[in-house]
Amino acid sequence: MDNHNNLKPNLKTYAHLFDKLSSGKPIWLIGPYVRLSKEDGNSVSLSIVNQIKMIARALRTFDDFRIVDIYIDDGKTGTDFDRSDYVRLEQDIFGKQVNCMMVKDLNRYSRNIADGIKALDDFVLTHKLRFISLGIPEIDTYKDPTAISSAEVYGALNAAEDFARTTSKKVRAIKAIKREDGEKNGGHPPYGYLPNPNGENWLYDPVAGEIVKQMFAWSASGMSDRAIVKKLNLLGIPNPTAYKKSIGLKYYNPNAEKNSGLWWPATVKRILEDKTNIGYSVQGKSSSFDHKRHKQIPNKKEDYVIVADRHERAVSDELFETVIQARSARTRVSNKTGVVHLFAGLVYCSGCNLAMKKTSAKGHEYLVCRTYREAGAEHCTGKRGIRFDVLEDIVLTAIQAQVALIADLQSVVEGINGRPEINKQSIRINQLLESCQREFERETNLLDSSYYDWKNGDISREQYQRIREESEKRLEQIRATLQMLAAERQKAAQGIGANNEYFERFLKYQNVEALDRLMLVEMIERIYVHEDKSVKVEFNFIDQYLRVMDFIQQNTAEPLKLTLEKRNES
Repeated sequence: MDNHNNLKPNLKTYAHLFDKLSSGKPIWLIGPYVRLSKEDGNSVSLSIVNQIKMIARALRTFDDFRIVDIYIDDGKTGTDFDRSDYVRLEQDIFGKQVNCMMVKDLNRYSRNIADGIKALDDFVLTHKLRFISLGIPEIDTYKDPTAISSAEVYGALNAAEDFARTTSKKVRAIKAIKREDGEKNGGHPPYGYLPNPNGENWLYDPVAGEIVKQMFAWSASGMSDRAIVKKLNLLGIPNPTAYKKSIGLKYYNPNAEKNSGLWWPATVKRILEDKTNIGYSVQGKSSSFDHKRHKQIPNKKEDYVIVADRHERAVSDELFETVIQARSARTRVSNKTGVVHLFAGLVYCSGCNLAMKKTSAKGHEYLVCRTYREAGAEHCTGKRGIRFDVLEDIVLTAIQAQVALIADLQSVVEGINGRPEINKQSIRINQLLESCQREFERETNLLDSSYYDWKNGDISREQYQRIREESEKRLEQIRATLQMLAAERQKAAQGIGANNEYFERFLKYQNVEALDRLMLVEMIERIYVHEDKSVKVEFNFIDQYLRVMDFIQQNTAEPLKLTLEKRNES
């Protein structure tokens, strides 16, 4: 974000609404113009803030621009042009300080569109101004110089149908802005939450919320969705629809009258995977086609608008992540208990890299290589398998050793943090950044040289296009890696505290004497069984471990090196 101390008054006030105030070499000097008149009433969609938000949203796709200032006429009619900030904008356009004017829609420029368009067209041509209107009709005179002339038809055909369509688009645009800010757009609160009388985000429901917490605890312990359903129905707990009716919520559901009050696996699945339970606003799950066809169409999950920290959490982030991990690792559920076995989805054959299968023989339970057993030795050499109780002992010992290691690391970090000077740089991340930057430069040079080869006739156009496509893909991958490493360096610069989340996750299992499903899913990524029956345990949070080790190495080896150098000097 730009230095706000140097901004003009209006822009300084609303700078927080923009992702960026400039980008690249400023070819376009932008002057957003917003207007609210008395005849607009209390329309939320026309508020000064929401007009600015819409313009800020459009600027996310712009390159090579700088916002000069925001020009605001609040309480001014649009039937004439004697408005103080519009006059100021004109003067900045005359003085070449602004060469691009942006408005939410044509009504913000002039209430009387039919009469105002000709004046606007003359103004744009005379001053070589780029004019952008984001509403209906969409206008960008840089992309289409005839756009303003064509808009005269819009002024003449402002009939009821077009008004409805325009209003619908405006409402949709404002709802999109509110969704991106995590603001509630109406609708009913999900199970575990209640409506807020103040109209803000959901309030935690102490009754249903406790049921949600219990469902997460059951799932983390290995219970399947069906087993949770049986438990809820056995306890006589009403399902979400029945519960909302019982407490008198104004809740419309066309099938509510036929609702049995029973739980179903799909309902449990939806609740356990809903980020609303960890404080997120989750909106945009469905949408209607247009202002005529109101039937709601489900959206893809990747199109949901999700914003963090909008209301109280029903469960902790840690428990939510653990349940998601447990569900992704979940395999076959026991028909007798309704619970997955302790190591389900965690133990893999090191030969074929596939999950091992639980079986029984001679009074013992085993985990065996599914490929060797079912497809034959030619597909996975060696008879890999291990007794269940033996694996339990090995993994318990590995966890105890890992927890002891983390405790030692925490002690070292405490000692480092007690020093007057701490080195927070990470040589590993810096080296990786430098390597990626060199790779980026090499790929860019390759792309540039292939362009000149094409222009010189050394390669064909088709060859150049193929090289360019491949290079652009690699460059995009490198950019993503650079961003990730930059974020890692920023985290490293914050240092490591003795109460770091990484330490807390492991140290809560100090003095552990037995394994449980929740512990395994939270701590372990994978367990590999080798042909000689040896076992390799891969723990979660490897990135946090590397960050801690970086911090320790930078504050132990380096000071020692400096001490030796000083001794040599003396």
